Amino acid sequence: MSGPRPAILPRVVFLGRSLAEYQRIWGLSPGDLIGQRVLDCPCGPAGFVAGCRASGVEAVGCDPVLALELEEIRRLGERDRLDTAAALAASDAVLASHDPEAWNLEKTRSLRTFLEDFAVHGPHGPDADGRYVAASLPNLPFADQAFDLVLSAHFLFTYAPAEAGGMVEAALAFDLQFHLAAAGELARVSAKELRLYPIYAADSGHPRLHPFLEPVRGRLVELGFATEVVRSGYDQGVEGVPDTLVARRR
Repeated sequence: MSGPRPAILPRVVFLGRSLAEYQRIWGLSPGDLIGQRVLDCPCGPAGFVAGCRASGVEAVGCDPVLALELEEIRRLGERDRLDTAAALAASDAVLASHDPEAWNLEKTRSLRTFLEDFAVHGPHGPDADGRYVAASLPNLPFADQAFDLVLSAHFLFTYAPAEAGGMVEAALAFDLQFHLAAAGELARVSAKELRLYPIYAADSGHPRLHPFLEPVRGRLVELGFATEVVRSGYDQGVEGVPDTLVARRR
């Protein structure tokens, strides 16, 4: 008997999450972050930075796509929402959305929130303030320990090769060496804490931790962090395994 068909994405997709999604993933509201400098990397077209800034939190979003003009970013966000919805619909793996209509609505709203904020505060906006930075892992243009908290969701582990528990074909995927370098770079710019989500493999009907997780944890320990794996409050239909890596500088 064959196992569930995993969702195979066509590339690294430019999708964003709403502030509400972030709160479910990390268990953190903007009020919890007052007084902290926060990095979201890669941020995609998410509403998190806008929501944090509106609450007085110094949040920064970093993504290579932010180098593009506003309308090109809009086009990519809409294209990738549609392509990812199709990939999820074609999959019967545990990662497939329970409610495709709600998923589409949340992604549409997140893109709109991001675009409205980016138009004003992005690099070419009338009130540019550094909250959106165009850069890509594993080389970030920030000083050592520039942020109190670094958050990274739906990139590492997710975009590993499909045969290693990721969601893209090998030719488009990020290998273990990239994961080690990227995790090291996120750790470099974190003064206190780094969180990665999700940390499970996406290739099986029997949920398991991602095979790259332990090497990444080992690298973070070498860099002076204590690590633990925990459950978040964000339900993607994956039962029985922790889904978040928390690393705290010792």
